[in-house]
Amino acid sequence: MDDFEQAYALLGAVVGAYSAQIAATTGSKVEALRAERAALMEERERLRPDDEARVATILENAPPMLRRVRAGAVR
Repeated sequence: MDDFEQAYALLGAVVGAYSAQIAATTGSKVEALRAERAALMEERERLRPDDEARVATILENAPPMLRRVRAGAVR
């Protein structure tokens, strides 16, 4: 798996973690979680293999983000 594919997959994992949080949440927090998820889905859609800087940033930032979302430590 190359860096682009790994970054794309990581964004997908974070989106999935947000979906799990949304399913487990009630109240006003749901809309904020949906907005965060939508932004990540849009970023994943815009990501291109030749955008090496963005791919590198995602590879650096997505793993800790994924851990935070899975732990429920999101906005």
